[in-house]
Amino acid sequence: MAPLVESLESMGYADGKNLFGAPYDFRYGLAGEGHPCEVGSQYLNDLARLIQRASESNGGKPVIIMSHSLGGLFTLQLLHRNSPAWRNKYVKHFISLPSPWGGTVQEMLTFASGYTLGVPFVNPLLVREEQRNSESNMWLMPSPKVFGNTKPLVITPNATYTARDIVAFLADIGFPQGVHPYKTRILPLADKQLIKVVPEVPITCIIGSGVKTPETLFYGAKGFDEQPDIAYGDGDGTVNMVSLLGLETEWANQKIQTLDVIKINGVGHTEILSDKNALEEILRIIARDVNCNIQCTPIR
Repeated sequence: MAPLVESLESMGYADGKNLFGAPYDFRYGLAGEGHPCEVGSQYLNDLARLIQRASESNGGKPVIIMSHSLGGLFTLQLLHRNSPAWRNKYVKHFISLPSPWGGTVQEMLTFASGYTLGVPFVNPLLVREEQRNSESNMWLMPSPKVFGNTKPLVITPNATYTARDIVAFLADIGFPQGVHPYKTRILPLADKQLIKVVPEVPITCIIGSGVKTPETLFYGAKGFDEQPDIAYGDGDGTVNMVSLLGLETEWANQKIQTLDVIKINGVGHTEILSDKNALEEILRIIARDVNCNIQCTPIR
């Protein structure tokens, strides 16, 4: 994150003046309409107030929102949950660094067998229970709307699971307590995540590509306590390409929505925050938005 912040500072942005951070507790997520979600909803309220203060303290100019990963899902929900008049007044552009619009196959591995994020010498089963109880992890389960109903995502000797089979998957991995919240809170939210009613805020998605990303998990006779064999596909190493392109696919025929997608080949999900080419694209977009002619060099 530091190279991104330092590159923005090279353009004249200053923390607390015209550059603001909005961190969130990644353990929490949101829920579908009619279901309370105190922490996530409070975050969206706080974020909206921060955007308003940032605009008002800078001459009423609309802001540029930049997010990364799960932050993109929060931002999209923020836009959907505020009025067109609010969006038009306060938001000039939404720049999304790789967001899992439709979830990831990686989350099915996390729930089934645990995932240590590459930390060595840690048994993934030791962190599995905690990961299963994270609202945000369940929010990132593959969406049937994006992954479809037929593509196998997990294959075992006894069953094959697609994105439409998450309920059966949760029960079969030994986490039946996850079925009710998934059905009542997560699935309605995921189904409406890429709704046809677009926010009408210019959006640019900057994504990595060409990095092998888990696409299908194969479990043997020992079951889900063992790590699976993995077949890989395109993506950024964490998020599958079909999910990274979720907005572009869903809104392809929306003439009232400006949406650009910029692919940075060979750049991973986290590495994009410090990649020279990605930083150049970000600075170019911001300079254009603020009519800035300053030549800025990304800092690595």
